[in-house]
Amino acid sequence: MKPKGSTEHEDGLLEYLEDIIGTSDYKQKIDEAFKELESHAEQRVQKLNKLKFVEREKAALEDEKREAENFLRLKNELVRAQSRYWQWILWKCFQAEANYQTQEVSLSFFRFSVTVVEAVNRAPRPN
Repeated sequence: MKPKGSTEHEDGLLEYLEDIIGTSDYKQKIDEAFKELESHAEQRVQKLNKLKFVEREKAALEDEKREAENFLRLKNELVRAQSRYWQWILWKCFQAEANYQTQEVSLSFFRFSVTVVEAVNRAPRPN
């Protein structure tokens, strides 16, 4: 008896022992599992290739990302500087308004004083 059958339908010593032990029942299930394993291995290779491609694309876009981040950082600094500038202008306007109001009060007091002095000067004097 040959150690193993040369075709699937030919029996050798190995097939004979498998029949006695009962493992020949599992041969078809093992073959199906092996085909499924091969299918999963192919899918894995495809997904790994896709992953490598995506990683290369991501690395290629990294410089553009850095450039965009730098642009946004500079734009943010510009907006902050403009904000500080306009706040300073507004503060100067408030100071000028306060000075104007103070001068207006002083001018009003001066006008009142002049009016009083003129009234006193126009009044008839007792001789």
